Amino acid sequence: MIDPFILKLALSFITGSLWITFGTVLAERYGTKIGGLVAGLPSTILVSLFFIAWTQSPETAVAATTVVPIIGGINCLFIIVYIYLARINFWLALSGALAVWFFSSLVLVIIRFDNFPFSIFAYISMLVFSYRIAEHRLAVKSETGRKIRYTIPIILFRGSFSGLVIVLAVVMTKIGGPLIGGTFTMFPAMFIGTLFITYFTHGASFSAAVMKSSILGAISVIVYGVSVRYTYVPLGLPAGTIVSLLISFCCSFLIHQFMSRKTT
Repeated sequence: MIDPFILKLALSFITGSLWITFGTVLAERYGTKIGGLVAGLPSTILVSLFFIAWTQSPETAVAATTVVPIIGGINCLFIIVYIYLARINFWLALSGALAVWFFSSLVLVIIRFDNFPFSIFAYISMLVFSYRIAEHRLAVKSETGRKIRYTIPIILFRGSFSGLVIVLAVVMTKIGGPLIGGTFTMFPAMFIGTLFITYFTHGASFSAAVMKSSILGAISVIVYGVSVRYTYVPLGLPAGTIVSLLISFCCSFLIHQFMSRKTT
């Protein structure tokens, strides 16, 4: 019988590989708004919460969702720091963004954060703040698609790199406890894979545009986490996952409609 954790890693690698590769290809073909929307869809959180519920209990997975919204807000700050510093140097941008994420998340772990209403409030506040900074202060403009010739080595590299980043995030959830597990279900693995590929393929401005769109695109991740909180126990794991995904995808559709109306 396959060890559930090994199966979790395998599914995480496959999900991450397909999701990020798909998102970057869409960004290149159809523009940064679409790419950012796909990059923000639930991936790491879907796999992580499912396996927390399967290997431990639905109640443990529900407890892990307490921290999901506020970590989603920290992810917004991660994006803003990256966009700002990417104009100077990529590695400075990545290390600075990760430093903000780890420090902020560490504070939540140290204080044993356990306040879901405040988690929601903090997320909304950081979401609005981050998007306004990206839109008005940093003036990040959306970009159209780029022509690129896809080869097997390019696709394999993107898929392998993206999958490994996601697997790293899932391994960290193994550290234990709903708080730490919930924190790392929201590790910005999708963002890291996306910004790596977009920056080194098309440059800082294109990468920044994709990440700006991801601020709104990732709302569907928070919606998924909140939905899991209220569906896993009464509906069970399979039905709860399906219903949460449907709610999340409906949210993504509404976000897409909003972003399509914007001109920048």
